Amino acid sequence: MSRTLVALACFALSPLASAATFIVDTTSDAVLDTCDAGSPDDCSLRGAIGLANANADADTITFAIPETDPGYQSASAHWRIAPATALPDVQTGPLTIDGFTQPGAIANTNPTGSPIDHTLKIELRGPNLNNVNCLQAVFASLTVRGLAINNCNQAIYLFEGATHVVEGNYIGTDITGEVAVPNRFGVALGGDVQIGGTTPAQGNVISGNLRGALVQFRQLTRLRVQGNTLGPNASQTGVPGIQDYGLQLNDLADAVIGGTTAAEANVISGNAFNAIYVFGSPEPNPGAPDLRVLGNLIGVTFNGDAMGNGLNPVSPSQVVPAIQIAGLGYCRVEIGGSAAGEGNLIAYSGGAGVAVSSCWSAPILGNSFLGNRGQAIDLAGSNNFDGPTPNDPGDADGTGADPFGVFAGNRFQNHPVIDSLTYTQGGSTIEITYHIDSETQFAAYPLRVDIMRGRGGQPEGHVASDVYSENDAQLPKVVSIPAIALQGQPLILGATDAEGNSSEFMAFDELFSDGFEDDGNL
Repeated sequence: MSRTLVALACFALSPLASAATFIVDTTSDAVLDTCDAGSPDDCSLRGAIGLANANADADTITFAIPETDPGYQSASAHWRIAPATALPDVQTGPLTIDGFTQPGAIANTNPTGSPIDHTLKIELRGPNLNNVNCLQAVFASLTVRGLAINNCNQAIYLFEGATHVVEGNYIGTDITGEVAVPNRFGVALGGDVQIGGTTPAQGNVISGNLRGALVQFRQLTRLRVQGNTLGPNASQTGVPGIQDYGLQLNDLADAVIGGTTAAEANVISGNAFNAIYVFGSPEPNPGAPDLRVLGNLIGVTFNGDAMGNGLNPVSPSQVVPAIQIAGLGYCRVEIGGSAAGEGNLIAYSGGAGVAVSSCWSAPILGNSFLGNRGQAIDLAGSNNFDGPTPNDPGDADGTGADPFGVFAGNRFQNHPVIDSLTYTQGGSTIEITYHIDSETQFAAYPLRVDIMRGRGGQPEGHVASDVYSENDAQLPKVVSIPAIALQGQPLILGATDAEGNSSEFMAFDELFSDGFEDDGNL
């Protein structure tokens, strides 16, 4: 027989790779990989991952473990898989591990604006917090849904070069989503990643983890984080354990946290340090944002109850901002926006609402601030946030780095100054005369001026916007608003230049809709 015929005969006898489903029917940690649907106790999670790695096509791991299994937890009616050593890395894909297939598991159906209420039946409990990752995908696509994952170094570690989905899980808690069983980190991010989604079944509770819920360890090419609870327990009645950060991110591209609809909003609250910490890699030029944070509830529960970030229960004197942005150069991070639904609610932080240090181009627009212990926006040259930054003549103080290579946050863009208020048309209209002391060489014109209302110097609602052009530079300008739009609250102004450098909000005596002034400073 010729060599060609031998090769063809071997090819004909070899099975072609095709999608496969492996049904886990035991909590055993042994390598049980027969996985014959008609045989009991022959398919462990460890064995199923090994089989999936041997198959180049898309695979699914499902669960059908009987109550007679030794890993059945009768008090909570769920099954605990407790590997003593690391499970095999996911090395070929895509692979889906679906805990909702275990009989009795039910994905959340609560409507938007309600607690996440999955009924989970499969718990993956790691051996320790130090060295073992519960699930790890190495350059292979992985979808994880319907699991409670706890007591690992990283619950899920995702590498770049692949597409990943994490949805419908409790990560860092027990099977109920209420009690902390921490991982060191929740999900280690890398690749093209979707965390949660826009349907009730997709939301995760990632809370109670020691260091953070979502932490970037690898290169991210795309990130969407939507519909999750990061910090509170599933019922959002409390915090299951001290979790340092909601999200820690760096070197981003095409990342969106939240969205413009209520279904996309995340609740990011009760974290000991920042709700969101971003250290951007240096960008040489301004441009489209690498990260957009849109429409989230930060520092409150879904129903508006206070659950602030940055309160640091271990060291209450060391409070931090809810959102902290740092970098060297152009940070290209956008918090909120101008379109409907883009603004975040940022409330009850131990420090500032949003703090920007040592980078430029961080527009902060359309957000509502409430009850933060620090000011709404704090610009600094380093991480030493120092409260209000006074305007300087001509706005030259933020151009370039200081002798230590540190940039001024958002170039210390000067805020608007109100020169006078005049009530017209029987008091129904307010004419605001203001100016911005920014020379054209030190700011990117035109400037956007946002007119807002709020208490304690923290804007709660947007009233109007104005354009301050290059021809207006350093000169008074008049804009009119309906007096009723202030709803009896003080007036607040802020400016953002054409490169996205938002100022702190103006600091002047409170001005009420009745025309009287209060002597206290904002």
